[in-house]
Amino acid sequence: LKSFCVPFQVELLAGLVLEGCEDFEFWLSMTRERVARGLAMAMACLRDRLFSEGKSIRSGMFRLHYLLTDIPATPAVQLLIAVPKKNLRLAVTRNRMKRLIRESYRLHKQKVIEYFSARNKHCDIAIVFTGQQCISQPETHAAINELLDRLIKTHEKNPQ
Repeated sequence: LKSFCVPFQVELLAGLVLEGCEDFEFWLSMTRERVARGLAMAMACLRDRLFSEGKSIRSGMFRLHYLLTDIPATPAVQLLIAVPKKNLRLAVTRNRMKRLIRESYRLHKQKVIEYFSARNKHCDIAIVFTGQQCISQPETHAAINELLDRLIKTHEKNPQ
């Protein structure tokens, strides 16, 4: 069997993510064949830290959770999108809402990436849809733009 090769950058990113977790020693002792499992554990740890230690901003039907670190990583900003099944029961509607959020973020992400890159910071962002029904594209664009602007303004007022 051919061994699974992972670029150093991915290993470094996952190692930095796991540094605050109790499984950090496990990550260091893993072989290359088990990197995929370790990376999944790293992402789960990152998600847990984002929601437990991070701060949040609300705007309309969205809540933005963010966690800032001084560790300069290759992507200055990482995004997680959540549309709970509790709010939108149909998968078609949830997927549409995720597509709208992803598109809105794509259109407005440059200012956030430039802001955190210039300050040598890394920001993990989770956008959670809290509404009970799917909203239109212009409403989604306006809300996501407002959230990202408020994130920058919040960090300018209180840099960590």
